Amino acid sequence: MYGRMLFMMVIGLFTSRVILNALGVSDLGLMSVAGSVIGMLTFLNGTLTSGTQRFITYAIGEGNMQKLKNTFSTAMTLHVILAVIITILLETVGLWYVYNELNIEPGRFEAAMWCYQLGVLGTFISIILVPFNSALAAHEAFSMVAYMSIYDAVAKLLAAYLIQIVEFDRVIFYSILTFIIGFIPTFIYNWYCRKHFEECSFRLGYDKSLFRNMISFSGWNTIGCLAAMGQGTGVNLVLNSFCGTVVNGARGIAFQANGWVNKFVESFTSVMAPQITKSYAAGDYDRTTSLVCNGASFACYLYLFLGIPLFIEIEWVLNLWLGQCPDYTVAFFRIVMIETLFRTMGNPTITAMHATGQMKTVNITVGFILLVIVPMSYLLFRLGASPEVVVAANVIPWIIVPPVRVIWVRKYSNGRFPISRYVIQVLLKVPCLAVLMGAVPFYVHYQMGDDLGIAGLSRFIAVGFASVISSGLIIFYLGMNKPLRKKVVRKVIDFYNSRFGRKDVV
Repeated sequence: MYGRMLFMMVIGLFTSRVILNALGVSDLGLMSVAGSVIGMLTFLNGTLTSGTQRFITYAIGEGNMQKLKNTFSTAMTLHVILAVIITILLETVGLWYVYNELNIEPGRFEAAMWCYQLGVLGTFISIILVPFNSALAAHEAFSMVAYMSIYDAVAKLLAAYLIQIVEFDRVIFYSILTFIIGFIPTFIYNWYCRKHFEECSFRLGYDKSLFRNMISFSGWNTIGCLAAMGQGTGVNLVLNSFCGTVVNGARGIAFQANGWVNKFVESFTSVMAPQITKSYAAGDYDRTTSLVCNGASFACYLYLFLGIPLFIEIEWVLNLWLGQCPDYTVAFFRIVMIETLFRTMGNPTITAMHATGQMKTVNITVGFILLVIVPMSYLLFRLGASPEVVVAANVIPWIIVPPVRVIWVRKYSNGRFPISRYVIQVLLKVPCLAVLMGAVPFYVHYQMGDDLGIAGLSRFIAVGFASVISSGLIIFYLGMNKPLRKKVVRKVIDFYNSRFGRKDVV
């Protein structure tokens, strides 16, 4: 998974620059806004995605094959129904919003409609694919996921090259290529899952009990997905209303740059999530707690290890990457990184919460906290706040959410989840170590100045080197307990001996 990510990062960074140069900030923002309307109306798909993966993984943990087959068939039936409902909503309510509310530059409405309609078709296909993707994750078939991700990165690189050589409208052409790239995996995932997983031989029908449980689970989880929509799509639309597509483009670039670092963390958490659910289903609550606490800590350490040099040197990196850095991008990137750190701290508790199957109260509580950000953003703009202040305000709910969620996880697990361990190991320790990890590289940056030219390269290398050394030492001595340090040392020694140690000659 990490090998895939390194490959994808190199291709992705180059592809992003090519696309920005070919489309421009305004057209990139146009595509972002058109996609935001689809994202706003497809939050229901997110609820069933997490629910489907939870129920399939739980059935695997129980070792019940018949229940597993019923779960997959029920999930497929649900997603077919959902795909039809969301398509109808997108072609009615969503289309009305595009015509009447979007702030689109003159002469670009036709391009926006192409983006939107192809996005609707892509959304229909992606909804149908959810049960297959959930089966891949539940069975931990991460090699297949890695291969398809590499295909996606290479195909998008080819698309980025093609849009530079066509005389056709580049936004429309790129939207068509993106749809084709997303359509091809439909056949590959279907074939692979049917061949390797017995439960994926779909038959139309459903188990009434499972159907009710999935609907109940997904219904209450809708609050959480609405909150995530408000955090992303809602704020994006508010920014568009007050500032236009250029600011949307800058925020999109910030999320894209941060996304390449965050994908390493997602690779780690995607491997960990099925284990949490399976451990809970098998009744191994000690292992569940250990996976949640250690997983949250090390996901954050991994994010900080990779992200701190970028956080400090982002202006130079963006200047190298994009050539000309759009306004607001540097500030947006740093704010988004802080927000992502707090979200990473709480992500494993979401998996633990899903494993319990109790979704009602926690989603109402957390959802309310997160959804407040949309009217708050609107109010801040009305009071004259800058875009940087509005985006920074989005971090506040994510600081509040993790401790709130932990309280409910403990209650739903009948007291088996120790709050004190999570608070000390994750909520208190991680932010303190983040400050310590950033101190030395920031001092190096400060001493070497802010040159964005050739001198900036030597400073970037020095900051990166200082960050790797200081972060590695801090994680090893302060982030790990003594048994884990011994285990790491033993693994390193074993690796060295296997590669470079003297081998006995027979």
